[in-house]
Amino acid sequence: MEKENLEIEELELKVELDESIKTCRNKSEELVNNLKHCLEKRDFEKFNDFFDPKAVLNRCNEEIIGRNLIRSYINDLYIGEELELIKVRTLIDSNQRHIACEWITRRRELNSDNEYDQGMASWYLKLSPNDYTVKTWYIWIDSVFETKVPNLDAPIPKESNWSPCPIQYYNRKEMSEFLRKRSQCFEEEDLESWSSYIHDDVIVRPPWNLMVNKNSCIEGAKEFFNNFEDPSVSKLELLYDETIPNWCVYIQIFSSTNRATGKKGEDVDFIFNEIVDGKVRYWRSYFSANYNKIYTENNFNFFIETLSKYSKNNFENEKNSLNSSTNNNKNNNSNIIGSGKD
Repeated sequence: MEKENLEIEELELKVELDESIKTCRNKSEELVNNLKHCLEKRDFEKFNDFFDPKAVLNRCNEEIIGRNLIRSYINDLYIGEELELIKVRTLIDSNQRHIACEWITRRRELNSDNEYDQGMASWYLKLSPNDYTVKTWYIWIDSVFETKVPNLDAPIPKESNWSPCPIQYYNRKEMSEFLRKRSQCFEEEDLESWSSYIHDDVIVRPPWNLMVNKNSCIEGAKEFFNNFEDPSVSKLELLYDETIPNWCVYIQIFSSTNRATGKKGEDVDFIFNEIVDGKVRYWRSYFSANYNKIYTENNFNFFIETLSKYSKNNFENEKNSLNSSTNNNKNNNSNIIGSGKD
């Protein structure tokens, strides 16, 4: 009888937890949609309702404190712009009440006939434990790979070369430990161990960039360490979405020192990862550098661009090798009886 009662209690607890997760996800998605509406429609009448009185906004390392000041700041930014936000992905951590979103953005001056500037942005929201108001709102704007589109009906760009693998299970502790070990290997400049956490078919995509394989990551990291020393990777936040337990978003502080100049650079970065078989298979990043007298160099940007450079070099080498092989085959075929050549 006691065993039956215990099983009933466990079942009731599971149902209660499931309902709690469902409620959190619904309210979190509703909040994101409300903020999207405010920005797109330039309607800030209810904006304060979505924020804690002492909320903090960090937009590209510019910090605004207090919901009234945040409202005024956002209003000034967007009141004269036409803006469309197209959602790429949303992850929700119902335990911590954290939300991560990625967007394709299209914007231009209001009542203008100009083309739209198309880019990408990411948000990281930390909600109050007492309700679903925003306590902290991080925004990253990617301007490196901006392009122009003629109108809002232009095709939406796709995440090419990547199809998510079937979901694999990692719990929160395992995910956190994985990230810690990978970062530690990088800080110790142990590329052999660091590369063991990288999938052979890894794709590294700062917005709009191309695919990068594992070998390119290794060569890019070597080049980084030729230019920078004393790397430090500090995880500020980890978002664990229990519905997709092998995906995660985290915020890191990435810093190192330029070997040639002695100057230190520090970046605050938004990272999305897909983990497959204990290795990073998909790696998308947004980064914002602190530009002041102490931190003057965007080191994470340099690191990512170096990976991309080696990826492009490898792609060109593979293409040249393929063309050379094709030409050799043509030459060989010309000497075969029946090839049509005398």
